[in-house]
Amino acid sequence: MINYSIIIPHYNTPNLLQRCLNSIPRREDIQIIVVDDNSDSLKVDFDHFPGMGEKGVEVYFTKEGKGAGYARNVGLQYARGKWLLFADADDYYFSGAFDVLDKELTEDLDILYFNVDSTIKSNASRASFISKKYEKYFICGDDLNVRFNIWTPWNKVFSHEMVKRKKLQFDEIPIGNDAFFALSASKYAKRYKIINNKLYCLEDNDGSITYTKIDYKRAMNYIKATIRINSFYTDNKHLYKFSHPAVMPHVIKGLYKDAGLKGLYDYCMYIHRNWSVLEAIKVTLYKLIIKLKG
Repeated sequence: MINYSIIIPHYNTPNLLQRCLNSIPRREDIQIIVVDDNSDSLKVDFDHFPGMGEKGVEVYFTKEGKGAGYARNVGLQYARGKWLLFADADDYYFSGAFDVLDKELTEDLDILYFNVDSTIKSNASRASFISKKYEKYFICGDDLNVRFNIWTPWNKVFSHEMVKRKKLQFDEIPIGNDAFFALSASKYAKRYKIINNKLYCLEDNDGSITYTKIDYKRAMNYIKATIRINSFYTDNKHLYKFSHPAVMPHVIKGLYKDAGLKGLYDYCMYIHRNWSVLEAIKVTLYKLIIKLKG
C-alpha cells in the first residue's frame, strides 16, 4: 500500500532536484513523482535525469511548458498514496520528517499542517514569515492564520480522498497557481491538525519564481492572481482580513520601469474591469493600517 505520494514539479534545476530527492527516504510506502515542465536540454542532461530508473521514483516529461500548476496536475493523475505532499524542486525535507509524519498521521485527517525552516536566518525570509504564523497560533490558538494565510501546498499533507472528492486542481497560471488549491482544501477540511515541527526546508533562491524580476507580463499575472485570491476571501467574509493588496510598491515600480504609464494604465484598467478600483484601494489601505499597528 502506498502511504505517501510526493509530487515535485521541476524546471531547469537538476542539481537542486537531486538534493530534494535525496531528502526523501526510499520506502515501499512512498511514491515519488517528478514532473519535468519542458526543461531546457542545455541545462538538463536528460540521459542522466535525477530519479530516472530509481525504485520508488516516477519521472514524467511534459512538452507543454505550462508551469508548476500544470505539472502538479499531471502528477495528481499518477498519485496512488493515501496522503499527498507537494515539494518544490529547489527545496528539501529535513532528516526525520517522515518519521514525524508517520506518528502524526494516525488520525482520520483531511489536512496536516507542519512548520518550515530555512538555511537563511533572516526575518525577511519566507520561512521566518511562515513560522511567525505558527508561533502566533500556538500562543493565541487562532488557527485561521495558518490555514488561510499561507497559500502554499508544501507545508501541508492532504488527504488524497478529500482532494479527489472535492475535485481539487491547481490553477495553470504563471503566478499563484497553488494558492486557490491550498485555500480551497483548507475550506473543505473538516478534520485537521497543526504541528510546530519544522519538516521542510524552504530555500530562497535568486532564480526561483518568487524572486523573478517584475516586468509588465509578471505584473499583469500578479494582479490576476491577486484578484482570484481576494475573491476567495470576499466569498468567505470572516477571512477578509487576509485579503492581498493590489498595489505593492515593488510591483508598481517594476511595471512602470518596464512599460511606463501605458503599463500602469493597463494594470488599473484590468482591476476596474475584473474587480473594483475602490475595493483595491480599500484593501491596500486596510493592510497598510494593520502593518502600521504592528
